[in-house]
Amino acid sequence: MQKNSIMKDARTYADIPPEGRDTPNGYFYYPPTQGIQILFLIGAFFSAIFLGWLISNIAGIQSEFASGVIYFVFLLVFFLGYGSWVGLVSALAFSRIKWPLIKIIAKVFLRKEKPSSINDFLPEREKLIEMMVRIQKYSRTFLFTGWILGILGGLASLFMRSSMNPLLFFTLVFVSSVIYGHLLFHFGRRGYLPFPEE
Repeated sequence: MQKNSIMKDARTYADIPPEGRDTPNGYFYYPPTQGIQILFLIGAFFSAIFLGWLISNIAGIQSEFASGVIYFVFLLVFFLGYGSWVGLVSALAFSRIKWPLIKIIAKVFLRKEKPSSINDFLPEREKLIEMMVRIQKYSRTFLFTGWILGILGGLASLFMRSSMNPLLFFTLVFVSSVIYGHLLFHFGRRGYLPFPEE
């Protein structure tokens, strides 16, 4: 089952309108269609490659290895940010959905108690809405990876041979990484980046 289908079922259960909904935990943005999400995902990946190419050329890097390091910085922002986001979402889903489900299954097999309805398997409506908002907010992992890898990539750039002033090169790598992380967070928070299959 895809997490996208889980989110779709959850939105239906929680009565989320297409324009989204303001909640005590923050605004829930109604995600676009899966086709649009896939396009944004592909665009985000190729943006990392483009940024690596662009900065390598602007800085006039004289080594293929050093150029590869710059590419690697942006690709890591994408992959580590995405991986961390999925990890947080999986932990949240286990605590809010899977663990209660395990308890119900245990009652069925050990105590022979049958659930009264399908709602016994689902969290309460308000908790479900809170969970969906938290899933979108967890995309802030892109912010952290953007800052951390921006600093590490900037430090690495100080040891690279280029036609650019070392301090300016550091700033270029750092600022580009941070902006890229912020953009990924912006689109992830608004539901434009999909979750991979479980």
